[in-house]
Amino acid sequence: MSIRRLALLIMTVLLLVSGSAMALTPTLQEEIYAPEALLYCVESGQTLYEKDADKPVKPASVTKLMTALVVFEHESDLSKKTTVSESAVNIERDSTNIALIPGEEVTLENMMYATLMQSANDAANVLAEYVGGSQEGFAQMMNDKAAELGCTGSHFVNAHGLDADGHVVTARDLARITTALLDDPRFVEIAGALMYTMPATNKQPEARTFYTKQRMLRADSKFYNEFAIAGKNGYTTAAGHTQCMVARRDGLTYIAVSLGSTGNMYYPWRDMRTLFAYALNDLHPVTLEADQLKKMADDAGIADANPKEAFTLAVPQNVDAEALSLSDALDVDNAYAVNLTMDGKTEVLCTVPGSVLGMAAQPTAAQASTNGQAVTKDSASSPAFSAPGWLKWLLIPLGLIVLFVLWFVLTCMYRARKVRRQRARIAQMRRQSHRRDEESR
Repeated sequence: MSIRRLALLIMTVLLLVSGSAMALTPTLQEEIYAPEALLYCVESGQTLYEKDADKPVKPASVTKLMTALVVFEHESDLSKKTTVSESAVNIERDSTNIALIPGEEVTLENMMYATLMQSANDAANVLAEYVGGSQEGFAQMMNDKAAELGCTGSHFVNAHGLDADGHVVTARDLARITTALLDDPRFVEIAGALMYTMPATNKQPEARTFYTKQRMLRADSKFYNEFAIAGKNGYTTAAGHTQCMVARRDGLTYIAVSLGSTGNMYYPWRDMRTLFAYALNDLHPVTLEADQLKKMADDAGIADANPKEAFTLAVPQNVDAEALSLSDALDVDNAYAVNLTMDGKTEVLCTVPGSVLGMAAQPTAAQASTNGQAVTKDSASSPAFSAPGWLKWLLIPLGLIVLFVLWFVLTCMYRARKVRRQRARIAQMRRQSHRRDEESR
């Protein structure tokens, strides 16, 4: 085989490999600054982007999302009053607070707005002591709730989020916590408010007004997003900037998480903008009605499927239900994979629970393990997650670099071979000329 043909063959193979690395789903258009990040769709359970999402890190004030969840779960009436204690206002000097005074009478609603909007650490302590009996007791309630939600990488030591040994959260767990919060309409009402005025109290004659710190909610911000509905931010020197934001459009709710960015206070907001641009612009919802789900189940050979409800998921623009199919294997979460197939390539987008397909209850992951069946997931409550888009595209530039290097090497080899041939011909011509001169003498 000639060198030119060999080079052409290598180029063809590399281009085919690079092409196969292209994802069917679009990729993010901008860099994600945070070392840990996640983009999650609540209704479908899709993880649309992740970056070290299972790494436990210091959360700073996004801790208060779990604080709010535990309070909401245990208190239906936020108009109840409580009295601020000495221990509640015993926080780090210069940490965020609303200057509560021991003996001050406040409502739980006041404290919840102060906690989620103003990120007040003293207010979070007041809530913790009211609901948990003590700050330590409330931290245990936070951990119990985390375990219930299937949070495997998070542990809480306090209600406010100031740095403490063992106080960590993962981006994936934070999405789980926020998903649970969205079941209570009070969360969006409070965490999505632009302004709240806390009236005067027995210790404070002046009203206190809180303004949102969520730039995506403020129309005067360059990060404003009309589909954003609620969020929580945080910062400590050790944790860096942390942010969790919720946006909703066309029936789908997206949670974006950015943890640990440093160097620029706007990095988490750039991350939010990038993640939501992907979810809201590059994807669109497709709703599979019950009859469509039935047909997909039949095509996959899934017996006893009898769907009664629709299932909505996010898919790339210009993709419709015809490109979707179901796997024929039930996973340990009692769910079937939803596949996207285009141009001969297939990707798993998410899973649809067997209950949505109207199927009888199947053995849980724990039961399957007890019965000797293989369990391949770490947590029975973990949704299906896709690989980050940048990883799928990484092979393309690498393949092109390798291609260029091979082309350069092969070109040099070809030129060297050509020079050797020319030199050989010249030498042969000189020998022939020399023989003719000898013969003519």
